Amino acid sequence: MTSQVASNRRPSSDHFTVAIIGHTGRGNYGHSLDRAFEGVQGTRVIAVADPDQTGRERVRALTGAPVGYADYREMLARERPDITVIASREIGDHLQIVMDVASHRSHVYLEKPVAAFPAEVDDMIHACEAHNLQLVVAHPWRGHPPIQRVAIPAIRAGRIGEPRLARIYGMGGRHGGNELFIDLAPHFFDFLWQLFGMPSWCQAHITQDGRTSTPEDLRQGGEGMGLVAGNGMTTYYQWDTFAAHFESYKGDGREIPYRIDIHGTEGTLSIPGPMSNEPDVWVHPLVNPPVRGDDRWEVIPSDPPPADDKWVRAHHRMAASMVARLRGETPEWDLVDGHQARRCLEMALLAHESHISGARVAPPLARGCNPFDEWR
Repeated sequence: MTSQVASNRRPSSDHFTVAIIGHTGRGNYGHSLDRAFEGVQGTRVIAVADPDQTGRERVRALTGAPVGYADYREMLARERPDITVIASREIGDHLQIVMDVASHRSHVYLEKPVAAFPAEVDDMIHACEAHNLQLVVAHPWRGHPPIQRVAIPAIRAGRIGEPRLARIYGMGGRHGGNELFIDLAPHFFDFLWQLFGMPSWCQAHITQDGRTSTPEDLRQGGEGMGLVAGNGMTTYYQWDTFAAHFESYKGDGREIPYRIDIHGTEGTLSIPGPMSNEPDVWVHPLVNPPVRGDDRWEVIPSDPPPADDKWVRAHHRMAASMVARLRGETPEWDLVDGHQARRCLEMALLAHESHISGARVAPPLARGCNPFDEWR
């Protein structure tokens, strides 16, 4: 949970100035982070940095920023923004950019996942805390009312009885297995952490074409996420009276079964297709719903209704809450800070450690690296 302590850096005027760092062709602007502060009261976008001129001009026009820079370091030195959006999905670049932004005393709104391994997150946290700067990681589920004000309260209120098991389905297709685990699983991990805290232990098995993965299967994952392995993965997390089972396999790629189902003693709650504009929260009165011929699935209505821009609006809510905290006010939405983002990353890397050892492993990780870096 993020601290409620206001920063000692006040806005340079009646607005907090915002700069955006992206990189067209290398992580781009993440999941619409170029629009994160669009229309957010008390902020003004003053500059964009992108080495690609076409991409830079596109975002400058979109945001109304008066200037654009090819080099983000020059932008930071000249513009001295109050808040810097680090929008690129290229995980391997995040540490250096965060360190540079912090050295210019600017607060950070950072695309997830936060980093490739925990030691990098520690460095980010230390750099920001040394100057009393906020490090906010853009987990859009935290700014999405159907999840925060419908799904989580429904589970806590006993809508499905006592929660027992979550079944999580990761991306299939060419990204099946371990490929996007560090990138996408933190959505689910943060959701479960809000409900249950950190798991007691993890056990995982990663496969390559149906056989147990070995060090020979290691490869560099996309977007700077570090070493990954295999094209199939099943991971089990255990809390005191609750468990979560994650699975992702390459499959045929025709459907993307990305969702989480929470089974309780008196029913099931499902959050399907987070990137779609379909209803977000469904419930069923049975613990194990039938596969065919069952029309008892019920949509829990939520406000606002589903829309194509729902994640952009989630960014707006989180950006507004970040501004409220900077002003010493109570934010409407709880945010993910560096410490919480580190927990989510650690939950993912526990699976790597477990696969290597062939046994259960408990947090915290013994080392701050990706365990695959030391797998022989």
